[in-house]
Amino acid sequence: MLRIAESRAPWTTVARAGTLLAPMLLITACSWLGPSRVATLEWTKTRQSIDGFGGSSADFLKPLTPAQADFFFTPAGIGLSILRIQIIPDLATCNAEFHDGGCSDSNGQILNGELNTAKMAVARGATVIATPWSPPAEYKSNNSFKNGGSLLRSHYADWAKDMATFVAMMAEKGVTIYAVSVQNEPNVSINYGSCVYTAREIHDFVPYLATSLRAGGVGSTKIMIAEESSWSDDLASGAMADPAVAAQVGILAAHGYAGRIRPLTAKAARLWQTEDSSQSNTYDGSIADGIVWALKIHGYLKDAEVNAWLWWFLTDMPSQGEGTDNAALTDIKGNVPKRAYVSGQWSKFVRPGWSRINVRYGGPLAITAFKDPAGRSFAIVAVNPSHWPLRQRFSFDGAAATQVTPWITSGKWSLAAQVPVQVSAGGFSYELPARSVTTFAGNAVPAQ
Repeated sequence: MLRIAESRAPWTTVARAGTLLAPMLLITACSWLGPSRVATLEWTKTRQSIDGFGGSSADFLKPLTPAQADFFFTPAGIGLSILRIQIIPDLATCNAEFHDGGCSDSNGQILNGELNTAKMAVARGATVIATPWSPPAEYKSNNSFKNGGSLLRSHYADWAKDMATFVAMMAEKGVTIYAVSVQNEPNVSINYGSCVYTAREIHDFVPYLATSLRAGGVGSTKIMIAEESSWSDDLASGAMADPAVAAQVGILAAHGYAGRIRPLTAKAARLWQTEDSSQSNTYDGSIADGIVWALKIHGYLKDAEVNAWLWWFLTDMPSQGEGTDNAALTDIKGNVPKRAYVSGQWSKFVRPGWSRINVRYGGPLAITAFKDPAGRSFAIVAVNPSHWPLRQRFSFDGAAATQVTPWITSGKWSLAAQVPVQVSAGGFSYELPARSVTTFAGNAVPAQ
C-alpha cells in the first residue's frame, strides 16, 4: 500500500520553521492583482463564533498515548478542542458488543479506552460531548441493540434517566459532558448499534431527557439533536418548531456524509457538523485528499456557518478504531495523512471563542478569516486548490497589523511555519504554493 513519506510524522514535532522556495516560473495571469482580486478582511463584520474542531474516540478499547493526545488536543499539535464519545447503555450491552473486554468498572456505560482518552482530552483543555448509538435492547421495538428498531414510548423515561446517569458518572470521574445527543444517525437502520426516530419521536423525547438531566444534577448539560447521517435537519424540525421544546435544545447537529453544504432551516443557538470522513477502504495521505477536505471544511465554515466541525475517528490504530480504512486522522500504522494537517490549519489557530469575520473577495482561492474575542489576534486561512502557485494580496479594513506568519500544508510541508511577512500600506502579498492550505497568523490593532 502506497504511503506518503513526509506524512509519516511521529507523535513529536508537528512542524519546523523553513523557507518557502518561490517557483522559478511565475504565471502572470495567475497573479490576481486587480482590485476585485484583493482579499479584504472586514474587521468589524463579525459572523459566527467558533466552538471548536474535533473528532471521535467511539469504540476505543485502549486510550490514546500521551503523545497522541498532545498531537490531537494541544496547539503544539493540530489543536483539536472537542472530543465526541459513545454512550453504551449498560454493562450487559458492553460485554455483549465488545468481546475484547474493556468495559468500565462502574456501570459499563463507557469503554475504559474512551474514558481515559476523555480524561486526557479534558486535561488538555478539550470539551467532551457524548452520543448513544442505541438504547438497550429491552427498551426497543426490535429487542436488539443493532439493526435499527425504535425506542418504545413506555421506556422514554427509563432511557432518559440512563443517559443522565451516564453524564453524572462521567462528572464523578472528572469529565464534564458539555452536550449529550439524543441519538447517532436516527435516520439509519444498520447492523451495528442503531435506533431510528421520527421527527415527532425526537420532539417527544427531548423533554424527558431535559427533565432527567435536571433531576440528576447535570441540568447544565446541553441537548443536541438530531445528528442525521447527512447534512439535514429533517428530524430536528419538529422539535425546533415547538418553542417549548426548542428552548431545551442547545445544539442543532448533523453529519457531513451527504447533502448540500448550506445553512439549515431549523434555528438553534449553535450549529455543529459532528461527523464526517472518507468512505474509502484505501489509505490516502496525499495533498490531493487534503485539498478535498480543506474545501469541505471551508464550505461548512463559510456557507453553512457552523460553530463546530468534527471528524469521525481520531485514529485507526489497533484497538482505537475500526481497521485500516481511510476514515481517521491516522491509519493503523500511525501514518498521519495530509488531511490531519489541513484540519490543523484551522484548529491550531482558530480557538474556541474566536469569531469568523467577513472577507470581501472575488478570486479563485477559498479564504476564511477569524479573530479572537479581544479583537487582537487573527488567522487567515487560504486554500489554493489549483495546480500552480498563486500570488494573492490581502488587506485590512478596520484594523492594522505589522506582520503575519504563514503556516503551510502542501505536498512539501505539513503545518510548517514559514518566514514572517511584513505588512505595509495596509496589507501584504504572498505566493501560495500549488495545492496548499496556508494560515496567516498575526496580531492587529483595531481602528479607532
